[in-house]
Amino acid sequence: MEKAIVLVSGGMDSLVCAGIAIKEKYDVSFLHMNYGQKTSDRERKAFDEIADFYHISEQNRKIIDMTFLKQIGGSSLTDESISVKSYQGDSKIIPDSYVPFRNSIILSLAVSWAEVVGARKLFIGANFEDSPGYPDCRPSYYEAFNKVIKEGTKAGDIEIITPVINMKKREIVQMGLELKVPFALSWSCYKSGDKACGQCDSCALRLRGFKEAGINDPIDYQ
Repeated sequence: MEKAIVLVSGGMDSLVCAGIAIKEKYDVSFLHMNYGQKTSDRERKAFDEIADFYHISEQNRKIIDMTFLKQIGGSSLTDESISVKSYQGDSKIIPDSYVPFRNSIILSLAVSWAEVVGARKLFIGANFEDSPGYPDCRPSYYEAFNKVIKEGTKAGDIEIITPVINMKKREIVQMGLELKVPFALSWSCYKSGDKACGQCDSCALRLRGFKEAGINDPIDYQ
């Protein structure tokens, strides 16, 4: 079986990517990043429960500490001086929830692990359609990063896979239902670790996706 690493934040997009990789019969490892985000404990819980659901062995799970991003600040997800905003509608403006260069750091660490374990595919749940303001969610960004991997690794053939990048949230929900992924175990809220706030960008887009798909979101909201 070909090895693959799935970047599992605990959210619905990365969960569906995990379901896709498992359906495609990859030998899967799960990678999770703690970058000092305000809901880091709740996201870690979601990661652990999703990994348990898919029977991922302890040796095929890795948690990496990136909390220096909290020390840097500059994002409402990590900086206590910046509040998490309520959803203001679709926009191409970069929101203050953007964490500076986060995905590039995450992918670099994932590529390092992939080289060591012999994985040739990296699955990430980046989604451009619902988050056009994020520069590191653009398809062109991942095309460029794949070129960097080809130029800068010993293996040379590791590839980032972005299965949901051009999908609407409702399409991601529908695909997840087809794959029978455990949406109830996932967590998307930027603000709360108890019940989801229902107001932040991530909650609003998630709720819209489930509504447009015609089913109820199984997690609890305030």
